[in-house]
Amino acid sequence: MTDTLRQSRSPLYLQIAEILRQDLDRGVWTAGELLPTISALSAQYSVAKITVRQAVKILEEEGLLESRRGRGTTVLPPPPSRDRLHLGTRLSTLADLYRGDKPALDLLEDRDADVAGELLIGTVSERGYHLLRRTHTRDGETYCVISIYFEKDVFARHEAEFRTQLALPVLVDSGDIDIARARQSLTIGKSDYDTAGLLGLAVGDPVVEVRRVICDAQDRIIYLADVTYRSDYVRLEMDLLA
Repeated sequence: MTDTLRQSRSPLYLQIAEILRQDLDRGVWTAGELLPTISALSAQYSVAKITVRQAVKILEEEGLLESRRGRGTTVLPPPPSRDRLHLGTRLSTLADLYRGDKPALDLLEDRDADVAGELLIGTVSERGYHLLRRTHTRDGETYCVISIYFEKDVFARHEAEFRTQLALPVLVDSGDIDIARARQSLTIGKSDYDTAGLLGLAVGDPVVEVRRVICDAQDRIIYLADVTYRSDYVRLEMDLLA
């Protein structure tokens, strides 16, 4: 464990805080139980007692622990768990999940733009694209940054809806939009400076990066979205027999 901790550039007390936080999440100690003593934790992780005290202080400030002189450190009831956003593996599943969902949409960019990067499927439309880049926020917490490239003709027909609603249900439910193919890729990355500021993260914190592409019957891309989610806000489920 000591070598593992020393391999990271992160301060030891932050690493110990994260270890304890994960143990609390997993239920190693439950509400009302006493945390092992500072001396015991110091010995377990081969770090100085002051390092453990600093880590415990962080979790106290987060409302996870409570320390009282002469009584030790007590585990507090966990905060209400957030409803994680399920990243479905089918377009219909995603549309169903988003249908009726109304997060706060805060616009960051609104302009014509070229699609860049790996397309996954399809070809770029000669009509060009309009970009809406925005954040999505629920219950006061911003959970994703999304850049959506709409084929201009599709955007013009449903501009008001795309500006005020989540885009996927609009695409799926609109009878005048022809959807022939759709694909999604998912990778685990690290937040950069801009994304960290928007999502309330530290630079380098893990994020889930999704690219989602939808094509029409002519195999033209009519929708391409690059989405960066807080990693603690999403969950991927797959039916292995589907």
